Amino acid sequence: MSIKKRFIFSVLFVVLVLSSPAIVRYFGNSPAVTVQFPNRIQEVLPNVVHIQCNRWQGSGVALTTDIIVTARHVVDGTNYTITLNDGTEIQGIQAITHKNCDIGFIKVDKAVLKPAKFGSVKDCVLGQSIFIIGSPYGKINFNNVTLGIISGLNRDWESLSRYSDPYGWKIAFTSDSSVHPGNSGGPVFTMDGVVRGLVVGGYSPVLNCSMPSDLFFTDIETIELMFAFNKYSAEVEKQTYNQYEYNSSDEYE
Repeated sequence: MSIKKRFIFSVLFVVLVLSSPAIVRYFGNSPAVTVQFPNRIQEVLPNVVHIQCNRWQGSGVALTTDIIVTARHVVDGTNYTITLNDGTEIQGIQAITHKNCDIGFIKVDKAVLKPAKFGSVKDCVLGQSIFIIGSPYGKINFNNVTLGIISGLNRDWESLSRYSDPYGWKIAFTSDSSVHPGNSGGPVFTMDGVVRGLVVGGYSPVLNCSMPSDLFFTDIETIELMFAFNKYSAEVEKQTYNQYEYNSSDEYE
C-alpha cells in the first residue's frame, strides 16, 4: 500500500473511531459555548428587566406576563420603574416578599412581560456551565452578560449575610460568573435558557450566591392569588354613636 493510501486510511480510521458514541461519551458532549450561544442570549434577553426603586436598583426576570421575580432585598417601598430589554419603561404597582428567603415579587401595571423558563437547580451538577444577565452598577450596564460555571451546591450562607436580618441563604448555590452590585435579583441561566436561580449576593466578583428557582417556580398560582388579595380592602364592623355611623377603626380625639 502506498504512503498516500496509508495516510488516507489512517485519517478515515481516526474519524470513524472518534465519531463513535462511546468515544463521544468519553470525551464529553459539545462545549458549552458554541456559535449558537449568542442566539440563546438573544432569546432570553426579553425575559430580564432592570428595577429602579426608592433607594437602590437591581435586576429581575419575568415570572408571568405581569409579575417580576427578584431578590427580596431589592424590593423597597412601592415605587418601581421597570425597564424592559427594548427600553420601554413600565411601573410596578404592588410588591410581596418570601417570608423565609431572599425572594421578592413585583406586579407591573401592564401585562407585557415575556415570562422566562424556570427549572430546578436539583437537575444541575457541579461544574455545569451557566450565564448571568443583570445590570451591574445600574442601568448604564443594563442586561450585561457574564459566563461561568456552578461552583458550589447546597451552600449555607445564612451566617454570612450582610444584612441585619437573616435572608434565608441556607440553601444557596454559588457560581464564578462575575457579578457586582446591581446584579441582585438577576437570573442565573443554564445553557438551555432555563433560569435555575437568582443572584442575591457575593464575597467577590467571582464568588457569588444565588437562591434556587425551586423556592418559587412551582408556586406561581399562589403568588398570583396573593397579589389578587391586595386588590380588596378588609371591611370592619360599623357602630352607631350619637346617631352618627362611623367605622370601628376610626380615631377620635
